[in-house]
Amino acid sequence: MLWNGDSKFWGRHSPVLFPIVGRLKDNETYIENDLYKMSQHGFARDMFFDTISSAEDSITYKLTSNQDSKKLYPYNFELLIKYTLNDTTLEIEWTVINTDNKNIYFSIGAHPAFNLNFNECNSISDYFIEFKHRNKVNKISLDGPYSSKVSTIENIANVTLSNDLFINDALIYTNIDELSLKSHSSDEHVTVKFKDFPLVGIWTPYYKDTQTTAPFICIEPWYGLADNINSDKIFKNKEFINILSPREQFCTTYSIEI
Repeated sequence: MLWNGDSKFWGRHSPVLFPIVGRLKDNETYIENDLYKMSQHGFARDMFFDTISSAEDSITYKLTSNQDSKKLYPYNFELLIKYTLNDTTLEIEWTVINTDNKNIYFSIGAHPAFNLNFNECNSISDYFIEFKHRNKVNKISLDGPYSSKVSTIENIANVTLSNDLFINDALIYTNIDELSLKSHSSDEHVTVKFKDFPLVGIWTPYYKDTQTTAPFICIEPWYGLADNINSDKIFKNKEFINILSPREQFCTTYSIEI
């Protein structure tokens, strides 16, 4: 079910996005009055994590701030990711620990990609996504890689996928608790549950020359958002930024059910 990482389309499977989600304006930001450069989605996805515990049905990894991370992000932190397999459900738990002597600011997000099994009988339009949401839903539009317009959707039940949905990159919504990727021609489906997450992105790359998309869909629960088109580049002013006091922990869980 998980995308195979074919670099012809996208060479990743399910990266963790930390300490930013999306792109910084001009790939730079001011943290504690100093200017830092950071590429899209942050550095954690490209760093090695230590394995700190494992069992038959679970494993936990830890990333600790180091000299390399501090060139991009000045704070002391620990990021733990625990995967637990329970029958047909994979539970993913994130814990961010502030090991600094001051408040730290961060975003974190998921980016799992799921196969669309294209063949002679189906295409992207054979698939749809079912929504379960709370309260009213806002849709956040992108201007290039940056967030811009916000529009309110009173109710959303499902969206049929098509290539042109992704012309402007990801679809971004607030107040969603659960998304299911389903097909009209198969009972096999994936449900991603992320109650209380502020945001979710839905993405596949769009190719303008052929007006097609890749054979996978990413369902991305987020605690964070790309810089606004009018960003002042000050990190702590980012929309949906999270703050942790010294020694405080942030902990949340999402799950993937097949």
